[in-house]
Amino acid sequence: MYINRLLLLAVGVFMIFSPAVENWVFQSGTAWYRPYPLWLLVVVAAYLNQRTRYPDEL
Repeated sequence: MYINRLLLLAVGVFMIFSPAVENWVFQSGTAWYRPYPLWLLVVVAAYLNQRTRYPDEL
């Protein structure tokens, strides 16, 4: 099974910066939309990762 290098790098960066992002999202007095840009980023990254796959790749 081949693991995409960019995806592996993204997971590593996420693990490093997750405490800072968590503090930013759950601060007191936050806007209601603050978690949604993070989810949008995850969805776009997943789309871009899957877009480059070939139909015959398993």
